[in-house]
This record gives sequence, structure tokens and C-alpha cells, in this order.
Amino acid sequence: MKKILIVMAATLIFNVAGVSQVKKFQQMIGSWEIVSSQDPGGKLEIIDSSTIVIRFMGEEKKLLQYKFDFSKSPFWFDFTAKDSASVSNFKSLIEFVNDDTMRWQIFIDEERPDHFSSEGGEVLYLKRSTAKPAVIAAN
Repeated sequence: MKKILIVMAATLIFNVAGVSQVKKFQQMIGSWEIVSSQDPGGKLEIIDSSTIVIRFMGEEKKLLQYKFDFSKSPFWFDFTAKDSASVSNFKSLIEFVNDDTMRWQIFIDEERPDHFSSEGGEVLYLKRSTAKPAVIAAN
């Protein structure tokens, strides 16, 4: 009896965690504009589970691979993007400030800490755009 209760509790916990991660990803779908004077026009567009596009410093890149880990707080967002000359891997942290604002810290060629840090990476704030995300053709 005790084993059955443990199995049922573990199943419930894993199902709730899975549903929670799907809900968090669905909250992110849309177009997010970078709010800073350093990169006017910068964006993160999460179109669906297979298409994420970053527009940063005048260049637009469709992510080759990505992984969200919503079990972390702030959650982890790792991605790979192709530059004109090479493929780069990025590690980052994201947290929702509110429903329409995210804080995003990107680490390039450096270790990601467990929490936001002033000692590395670049911190960006993103606001949800009211415009619908554009559909990007496959490269």
C-alpha cells in the first residue's frame, strides 16, 4: 500500500511539472522587443515550439537548437545560432518580471551562474509586443 501511494505521488508530481513547463513555454510564445537604447529593433520571437528567431544588433538569426529548463529559477535558456562565419552556443537566464516583461541575461563563452549576476553576461529587458510574430522561411 505504501509503495502504491509513493508511485501515485511521484506520478502526480511529474505530471504537474510537465504541465507547468508547457504552460511556461506557451506564456513565452510571441514577439518580445528588447527595451534598451543599445539595440533599437532588437527582438526575440518565439513563433512555436520549432521556430525561435533572434534579431540583435541588426542581424536576424533563426535558432538552430534550443533548450528551456523551467525547473530552474530563474529558468535556463540555452541556444545555438549560426553566424555568417561560425556556429555559436549561448547560455542564458530568463525570468518574468510580469506577464509582459522578461529579464534575460545572455552568457557568451562564459559559465552561467545559477542566478542573475553583475559579473558577466549581458542583461536585457524584453517587453511583449502587441504585433503578431512574422513567419520566417526555413534557411
